[in-house]
Amino acid sequence: MGPYLMHFSIRDLEQFSGVKAHTIRMWEKRYGLLAPQRTDTNIRTYGIDELKAILTVAYLNRHGHKISRIAGLKPVERDQLAREVARSAGDRDDILDSLKVAMLSFDEQLFEKVTSRYRADHTFSQLVEQVFVPLLEQIGMLWVTNAICPAHEHFISNLLRQKLLAATDGITVTPRPAGPVHVLYLPENEIHELGLLYVNYVLRLHGHRTIYLGQSVPRQDLLQVEGLFQDELVLVTLLMANPPPDELQGYLDSLRTLLPQERVRFWIAGAQVGRVADLRAPAGMSLFTGINDLLKAIG
Repeated sequence: MGPYLMHFSIRDLEQFSGVKAHTIRMWEKRYGLLAPQRTDTNIRTYGIDELKAILTVAYLNRHGHKISRIAGLKPVERDQLAREVARSAGDRDDILDSLKVAMLSFDEQLFEKVTSRYRADHTFSQLVEQVFVPLLEQIGMLWVTNAICPAHEHFISNLLRQKLLAATDGITVTPRPAGPVHVLYLPENEIHELGLLYVNYVLRLHGHRTIYLGQSVPRQDLLQVEGLFQDELVLVTLLMANPPPDELQGYLDSLRTLLPQERVRFWIAGAQVGRVADLRAPAGMSLFTGINDLLKAIG
């Protein structure tokens, strides 16, 4: 059984903690670190407390503490030691583990506490690039392996979305009087907008003018926007799941045909771009296999 009722299999624990299932069984048997329940068919299931325990134990073990010493500590002592290690280690492991627990527990207060602690010593861009992006990558893996349900992904994604919107709203940089207008959108049937929201944040932070259209925008809407401006336009989009690889070249060509003016340029990034080996960029179109490459183009 997955975490839909907050009960986890040993494979779920393996996915979340990175500790192999056979090692978890050994720790459980030799040191009594976990106390699983058993189903009527004698299958082990673990609760949220066991998940938190294995994340803490794995974290301490990764930082050089022997499992025999960890096992001898009371849970409250383990938690205290983990906090001390986190303060001195300066890495993201504890942050990411805590955010995963917040997601599984639907615990917004924990999410806020963890992110606020990180923001005290880091910029918002560092929070996004060093914490949120790795978190989303791990969540994607957990979703594919059925270790989490869609509600968990929606919960954490909406919290991240709120952070991105609030940070963008708080920008006080005066837009440049000249330069292109950046139009940010996702193509039809594409709804994964967190990356695009961050690109919008970075553009505005650098003083660029932006128009944010959001998810699943029909191509004809782009034509309408283009008709309202005489400025140079840069259309920015991320292709994470759509269009499919076998339709991508046709999509790019159709964009250039729809908007053939030289003053209209395109920045196209996302996972789909990297999946087509012989993809040809039409004139005036820059292709980026990752968001980081696109961000480097922002000046």
